[in-house]
Amino acid sequence: MSKIKQSPFTKSAFDVLAFALQLKKHPEFENIYVDKRKVQYRRTKWGFEKTEKYNLRLALMRKEKKHAQLADEYDNLIQEYEQLLKRKTGLIHHLEAANDKLKDNRKEKGFLKKHLKEVLDKNISLDKRMQRMIKQEENQKQQIEKLKSSKDNLLEQNNYLTDKTRQQKNQINALLKTIEELKSRLKENVLEGNAESKMV
Repeated sequence: MSKIKQSPFTKSAFDVLAFALQLKKHPEFENIYVDKRKVQYRRTKWGFEKTEKYNLRLALMRKEKKHAQLADEYDNLIQEYEQLLKRKTGLIHHLEAANDKLKDNRKEKGFLKKHLKEVLDKNISLDKRMQRMIKQEENQKQQIEKLKSSKDNLLEQNNYLTDKTRQQKNQINALLKTIEELKSRLKENVLEGNAESKMV
């Protein structure tokens, strides 16, 4: 009885898919394959996708994460800014009350003068801090605008990644076709082997 011919295909499903897509392993980089035009593909759990598009997707995810972090920081700055405004309003009312009391109570002039200086110092410190906060807010807005612009560009590039689903479907169809061909060949080999064994 003659031996059944072994399949020329490799054992891994990825190798079968690579064979179906006419991809070869890169001689230096792991999980990287190349086609006849030397275009590089990365092996993922979904199949193969072009390295360039894979990197764009990672860049988009990093940008979106950074954008979310900046948005949270911006919200925190807004809340702190609003709290500082409330404190400033309270200090202003306190200052006005101190001025009224100073006019009505000359005897307490020394105490009120000292208290007024403290309030003014706090107010100046608060104004400086508010200026810093306003500047930070402007910088934050500029960063967010830049991120929005960057995100728009990445989203535009990401539109190209929609080919991924189409490409994966083609890869799956090619893999299924190859598997069917393998099954058919295996069945033919088994039948040939049985026929030869009967002849013997």
